[in-house]
Amino acid sequence: MLLPVRPVTHRAAAAFAVLVGISLSACSGAPDADQPADPDAPVAVVDSGLATPESVLWDADRDVWYVSNINGQPTAKDDNGYIVRLGPDGAVLDSLPFINGADDDVTLHAPKGMALVGDTLWVADIDAVRAFNVVSGTEIVSVDLAPMQATFLNDVAAGSDGTIYITDSGIAFDAAGNVTHPGKSRVFALRGRTAQEAVELPRESAANGIAWHPTLDAWMIVGFNTADIYAWVPGTSAATVIGSGVAGGDGVVVLADGRAVYSSWADSSLNVFEGGASTTLRKGLPAPADLGYDPARGIIAVPLFQLDRVEFWRVP
Repeated sequence: MLLPVRPVTHRAAAAFAVLVGISLSACSGAPDADQPADPDAPVAVVDSGLATPESVLWDADRDVWYVSNINGQPTAKDDNGYIVRLGPDGAVLDSLPFINGADDDVTLHAPKGMALVGDTLWVADIDAVRAFNVVSGTEIVSVDLAPMQATFLNDVAAGSDGTIYITDSGIAFDAAGNVTHPGKSRVFALRGRTAQEAVELPRESAANGIAWHPTLDAWMIVGFNTADIYAWVPGTSAATVIGSGVAGGDGVVVLADGRAVYSSWADSSLNVFEGGASTTLRKGLPAPADLGYDPARGIIAVPLFQLDRVEFWRVP
């Protein structure tokens, strides 16, 4: 998220349904676990109708993917971010963005990570967390974390008790586009409509992706500016380093077999973390952001932040 990005017009966003359909028709296949596929090629690609896609979230109950689109600069409060829905095969489900900051009754600046609790979609948006109904797309509530000096809210995850956890990378950008660290690297916990700081990580880590790891019985956290990988048990005062990986960590998902897969901007890769060490799963994925995972089909969705593109890859 360190390079300037070019916003698209809302006219372009409104036309994304037709363009995505054309894009998908050229793909070799859809993300179907029963369909043979080239292991060195994505099973589906969406490369139209997206504008700075940051996060992809799988909704197994509704059989859809949600894709958050910043549509501009990651810290700009321009109210032009949007969220689109894709079917399990990547096909677009709406003629207009499902949740659109351009609408008068929606505020959405630069949406990043997402988490789902029942019918409520929670979305990180710079220094606020916003909730939307996934049936109607209407905004339910916004929880402002600016009074707690939130700087760069990034990933979102839901605990089994409905608590929402949000990482704050604590970063900002100067006039030249260089990254600075004016804020804390930390995790917020949101219960109901009340947020509190749950744990602080080393400032230089720039906490980013977060996912529950059942084997560790803890939250696993990767940082954008560190090769360290952390585990944090709710209620404890500190996160612990559980191994090392590749710097530039963004999204992380945990597979049923206990392996974790995370994305790295440092070397444009997907990596597997297991037993305290990382191995490269795939390279050639520039600026891979917050991952989505469909466990039933064994598919990981990778938003390519700077290419306005989402690729669907089968998990080996």
